[in-house]
Amino acid sequence: MSNKPGLKVIIDPRRCIANAKCSTVAPGIYVLDEETGVAVLEDFEGATVEQIFAGARACPTQAIQIEQYGHRVFPQILTPMWGDSRPVDGHDDNDGPSSKM
Repeated sequence: MSNKPGLKVIIDPRRCIANAKCSTVAPGIYVLDEETGVAVLEDFEGATVEQIFAGARACPTQAIQIEQYGHRVFPQILTPMWGDSRPVDGHDDNDGPSSKM
């Protein structure tokens, strides 16, 4: 039985810049593919959850995404909020989409 139920690791080859920080903090778990230079999760079964997350956190381009049961858990996606106290254009006129009806 896996100690990582529902966990899935996705490495975006377009975001990976092959700096190997993931393999530095989690050696043997993440490695760089010799042909493409893209990071690969080499040992999912032998990895601890901590090692998987450490490698993902070390990636400067956030090329490593972690999902659990189909929901992204790293990196977090923060949705924009209406009513942000900082004006976008330097004017504090509160005419965001929610105030016009």
